[in-house]
Amino acid sequence: MLEQVINSYLSIMKNSFKAGSVLLATTLIFIGIACQPNHQSGEHMDSDEHYMDAVPLIYHMSFMQRYSVKLYFSGMEENWGLADIYAHEIEELTETIIDGNHMDDGVDVSGLLESMLPPQIVQMEAAIDAKDRNMFEENYQTMVQTCNQCHQAANYGLVRITVPETNPYNQDFSVPKDQ
Repeated sequence: MLEQVINSYLSIMKNSFKAGSVLLATTLIFIGIACQPNHQSGEHMDSDEHYMDAVPLIYHMSFMQRYSVKLYFSGMEENWGLADIYAHEIEELTETIIDGNHMDDGVDVSGLLESMLPPQIVQMEAAIDAKDRNMFEENYQTMVQTCNQCHQAANYGLVRITVPETNPYNQDFSVPKDQ
């Protein structure tokens, strides 16, 4: 008898837990939808491009930093194909940030970025195309300085970028032996 009571109680608790989990998940989904940016009638976020414009600047910058570090290690290993991939990703992120018209405390971050970073990307791509490690390293140093100058101009001088010293990724940046 006691065993039946315990099993009944456990069954009720199990069903209650499932119902509670479903309720919690549904609530979180609705909260997520409610917190989305408001759009005026006729305006839809119907493409990835429009969605990416609504993403906070810090999200884009975190990927910019990630790709910059990967660019560095690719170039230092003279894996020019991989370096080209990361330079292209940085270029795409730069365009996304510029197109996003990001303002922060009255500072036109998109405008600052547009005036400062594209020339550095061109220089990085030139070093990659030339397959010149010394040129790559010099241009990377300049790109890092430019990032820090942009952070200063945008009142984010506390964010200081450095040239990576160790590989934080579980990724091999060297040229594959079969190439």
